Amino acid sequence: MPVAAWSPPRARVQLKLSRERLRLLQQKKTQIAKATRREVAGLLEKGKLESARIKVEGLLAEDLYVELLEVLELYCELLLARFGLLETVKEIDPGVQEAVAGIIHAAPRTELKEIHILREMLMSKGGRDFAVACIDNEDNIVPERITSKLVIQTPPQDLVDLYLYEIAKAYSVDWRPEGLRDPDAPAESVPASATTPAPLATPTKTHSIPPFDTVMPVTPPVDPSKADNSTIVRTNLTPAATGAVPPPVPPAPAANANGGANDKELDAFEALQRRFADLKRR
Repeated sequence: MPVAAWSPPRARVQLKLSRERLRLLQQKKTQIAKATRREVAGLLEKGKLESARIKVEGLLAEDLYVELLEVLELYCELLLARFGLLETVKEIDPGVQEAVAGIIHAAPRTELKEIHILREMLMSKGGRDFAVACIDNEDNIVPERITSKLVIQTPPQDLVDLYLYEIAKAYSVDWRPEGLRDPDAPAESVPASATTPAPLATPTKTHSIPPFDTVMPVTPPVDPSKADNSTIVRTNLTPAATGAVPPPVPPAPAANANGGANDKELDAFEALQRRFADLKRR
């Protein structure tokens, strides 16, 4: 089949046709995948694990194919939005190079005739050297989002089992891979005493200083000869609390044997008492 020549009007129409066909093919593949998942659930319910695994490997490959179709549809949308760069610029502009390279490289992997024709038009537009570079992916010109979906390999066993587990959950089938804990199972209860620390005992506060009261203690007596230069500090702390020992109070003069008092001693004692009273009132 000869390569289709580049023609901007035909290329625009071909882009729209390719976009619609890609969209329809995605819907078709999605419906087939739903039916296949239902079959896999039935196989799991019947205990046919090996057959279910083989079908799941095919489902994984179909999922990658649908993702490839989605990317190609996106590239068609991009080229339609930036069609002016294809129409006016002689060479492939960097703004559309990723989309053009992706379509040229991946179109042979699809089953759509419309995108095959579009690929030939884009190869004619870019020239022979550009087309060969896209086909062979020289200098990684093809985007990784395309090449990653074209890798053909057997999926790992863990991925297949996880896919099976998701299908089993979706269709309420009691199946779980060995060694996989049920995420819906309730967590083991932990005793409250193991997680909640015991409250710390509040220490009892002891008062080393007695509280203030309204009773003023008696001020210790002061020598009258030093009273003018003395400073009297009033406090409500008892001598027992402060540890101070008050000086002894001089005894009152005793009466003489005849029952009469010494007038001079009485006068001095009364004067001393008045002096103490004046000092207290200061």
